[in-house]
Amino acid sequence: MIGEILIFVHKLDDWLDRRLGKPYHALLGIGLVVEIVRHLREFGDVVSTTGIVKTVLALILFVVLLIHQLGELYEHAGHRKEREA
Repeated sequence: MIGEILIFVHKLDDWLDRRLGKPYHALLGIGLVVEIVRHLREFGDVVSTTGIVKTVLALILFVVLLIHQLGELYEHAGHRKEREA
């Protein structure tokens, strides 16, 4: 069932990309940047309110999420450059 949902969402993403083009990609880029900033702010809150073990675990989680989101942003920018070329 999850696989079917993922296939549907992927097809929906492709359809939105074809129909909306640049505005869709601009919205995705803005959303990724907002999420990265939000995660960085949340990490600041976690550091100031938790102990060392929770802070280290939160740091690991935030770093992994940040790496993933920066990779998504890089991939998004790469696709945009490919379409423009």
